[in-house]
Amino acid sequence: MLRVLHLNTQFASLGGVEAVLRFHHEHDAAHGMDSRFISFWEDPHPHFPRARFTSFARRLSVREARQRVAGAWPGFNPEVVVHHTSWGQPYLADLDDSARRVLFLHSDIPGLAAQLTARAPLMDGIVAVSDVLMNRARTAAPDWPAERFLRVDYPIHPPVGLPTHRTRPPGSPLVLGYAGRLSTEQKRIERFLTLSQKLASATFPWRIEFLGDGPQRAMLEQALPDRTRHVFHGRQSGDEYWRILQQWDAIVFTSDFEGTPIALIEAMAAGTVPIHPDLGSGGDAYARAIDPLLAYPAADVDALAGSIVKLARWDAARWQAAQTQARALARRHDAARYLDRVAGFLGSIRQTPPREKPLLRRWRFPFDRISFAQWEWIAKWRKRGGKLTLKTEAQ
Repeated sequence: MLRVLHLNTQFASLGGVEAVLRFHHEHDAAHGMDSRFISFWEDPHPHFPRARFTSFARRLSVREARQRVAGAWPGFNPEVVVHHTSWGQPYLADLDDSARRVLFLHSDIPGLAAQLTARAPLMDGIVAVSDVLMNRARTAAPDWPAERFLRVDYPIHPPVGLPTHRTRPPGSPLVLGYAGRLSTEQKRIERFLTLSQKLASATFPWRIEFLGDGPQRAMLEQALPDRTRHVFHGRQSGDEYWRILQQWDAIVFTSDFEGTPIALIEAMAAGTVPIHPDLGSGGDAYARAIDPLLAYPAADVDALAGSIVKLARWDAARWQAAQTQARALARRHDAARYLDRVAGFLGSIRQTPPREKPLLRRWRFPFDRISFAQWEWIAKWRKRGGKLTLKTEAQ
């Protein structure tokens, strides 16, 4: 069994990356991987026996954070460490005891190109879930051979027996769905308030349904009180989750940045078409492949509302074509194939000679006593032109 350690900022919370990590937690062993997990910024959770939660906080010092990570899995010596976040390597990467390191790119976050320039030299391989992310990875590591990169499709596991055909009854409401975190950060969920206002004068019946939870749920429920037009399902799973997806005509995203959202792929498997901002990501590539109307200019709620109005006018043949294409694209995301490919890649990286990497920062007194919040302030101060000489770099 290949010993693998997965690292991320979150594990148990609602989100696509977290869902992938929990999928690994459940199924890695069947694909030859003895996996452990560390979640940096979450408190302990009782339902995941191979995961540790280190309860990071901004006030925590680098020294204490390093102690928590180093002590999370005593006696477990990973052969490959998979970083599912670009955060944390300057503080923690040297704790892996020279295991092979792989960076897993899930989302095209702001500033990723610059982050990759700094992070790629520390890695032995990179996994990416979209062509855009793979292109960024290759640009950051132009001299790497092809075998150090892996392009994968996110895994989904829909229930057996999903309908292969669905017809919109004439005169029925156009049902628009959102699935995921109800948050302003990244997801920009507040844009649904503007969208609802834009659709208020539409001549066709419509409804927006929210599937998920998050910090902005109470605000949304208060601002959108009409329950004939705005439905809040909360966080659902299993059969109920899939039942809701199958009732939607379209799943709508209003994000500032995305990779290839798992909720989008799952909705496509259920025959629901995606409407996605044009971000140059995997999500809008799928939307555009189904129908050019479904990729709208990023952050433009007027354009989004206009696309929805046009969508409501589609005839049965265009709906059928879009649903068929959505289901076909979703079939690429077979869960077992994903795990086989990831396991094969990590195994090959383990057998490949390690790359020569730059020496990492030596965290010594007094600099390891500085908290994350203070380091954040120092970084901002230096960007404004401040000068600070830290003799903590490896000499």
